[in-house]
Amino acid sequence: MSDLRVALEQALGPIYRVEREVRSLGDCRLFVAVELAGGSALLVKVLPGTLSLAVDPAAFERELMLLAERLGHPCLVRPHGAGRAGAFVYHTRAFVEGTTLRATLARDGEMPLRRIVEVLRGILAALAHAHAAKLAHGDLRPENVLLSDRGTVVADTGVVDAVRGALEGRGAGAVCAALCAAAYLAPERRDGGAPAGPRDDMYAVGVILHEMLTGRPPGPEGESLEEVRAVPPWLADLTRVCLNPDPSDRWPDARVALGKMSPPLKH
Repeated sequence: MSDLRVALEQALGPIYRVEREVRSLGDCRLFVAVELAGGSALLVKVLPGTLSLAVDPAAFERELMLLAERLGHPCLVRPHGAGRAGAFVYHTRAFVEGTTLRATLARDGEMPLRRIVEVLRGILAALAHAHAAKLAHGDLRPENVLLSDRGTVVADTGVVDAVRGALEGRGAGAVCAALCAAAYLAPERRDGGAPAGPRDDMYAVGVILHEMLTGRPPGPEGESLEEVRAVPPWLADLTRVCLNPDPSDRWPDARVALGKMSPPLKH
């Protein structure tokens, strides 16, 4: 058993057993911890070492608990808690049975249109709730989109800003560099200076939607979706607006984008 896993078991206390380590997310290591009495499971995400040294775990947990109070939608996974395990700071959420959108894309490439619309509707419904609560996701990517029996759910909403709020003496750009996937960041956030916002989330939705439609992220040449695949006009337009490099020309939030969706496709 690794030193980190031992430290996590000690930090989580006698209630949980750290059962296994799962695929890392960027520089963050992930573990599954199971409650010994009830059998419910937590996903434990460990922050990178350099960032862990700069985060006050008590302040981080306070930020996460404020988040949890504002994230009350079935398509959102609430944060559970945070702490320190040895030299590392971690945070937890409920473990969701199923798979990630990243795993689905890696296995299948482009997805059936009806499935794309279902997943997109779930993502936008989750973000619409967060945006109405004056929260942005800040690190939306296929790894944080979970496909389960309960539908599409979005994890880690607001965690980047929670880490930023718990920093001790490091610049906010260090958080973005350590935690965020550059391919899903809007141009205005790529230098690490701008805070997360709804229009930034909408850019990430556009990248994810392009990946679901074509099996790959949008290229720098900006090829038209219609050149790659037959796409309903409303869906092509929604994608183009999301991917606009000028934030003022994107959808202002997920509620507006959700209203631009066509009714569910018929079987």
